[in-house]
Amino acid sequence: MAMVTRDMIAQLIEEASWTERAKSLDRLAARFLAGGLDEAEWRAVTDAFRIVLYDGEPLVRLVLAESIKFAPDLPRDILLALARDVATVATPVLAHSRQLGEDDLLPIALRHSPAHRFAIAGRRLISGRLAAALCRNGEQAVILRLMANDGAAVAEQTLHAVLDRFPDQPALVEAIGRRRLLPVSVGSRLFAPRREDGARPALRLVSDRTGSLG
Repeated sequence: MAMVTRDMIAQLIEEASWTERAKSLDRLAARFLAGGLDEAEWRAVTDAFRIVLYDGEPLVRLVLAESIKFAPDLPRDILLALARDVATVATPVLAHSRQLGEDDLLPIALRHSPAHRFAIAGRRLISGRLAAALCRNGEQAVILRLMANDGAAVAEQTLHAVLDRFPDQPALVEAIGRRRLLPVSVGSRLFAPRREDGARPALRLVSDRTGSLG
């Protein structure tokens, strides 16, 4: 194993100061991402990452999550452990790692904290099943982020469920109204006037956007 890698791992494990451990970890992660490690080095570095998963200082674990969130070849046990960590640590991989699939993310969306769901709602691509799971708990910040995400495939049924749950929340109604490829049934519901008062909140949204309605 290269001396530089060995020294980094030793410092990471033996250092009492969490700030120094974080610095050593940052250097080690950079070495991992640069590639070119032989098999023994790769095993040693990933084993060091596994040790970091048990570090009592969340900021050290966050350095790992931030450093490897785009890594294409991280062992899945390390990735999943970070994704299931406290939200502060999990957020980078939940929001960015393309190694996490729907089956990995669904249990986290259903069982973990609102902050975990908020991170997932910003992912580049979100399936219809995952979008429905993110909406299930009714956290408005999560739903707003999801509705603003053009990479989220939010099903027609999910959009109706959100409108049923939050009929008088203008920010949510507006966010849904601004989605691309809005289903006809949802668009009709948003922009049809009410008989009792003449207009729905979303009708005013159309007026603001186009100037064509009063």
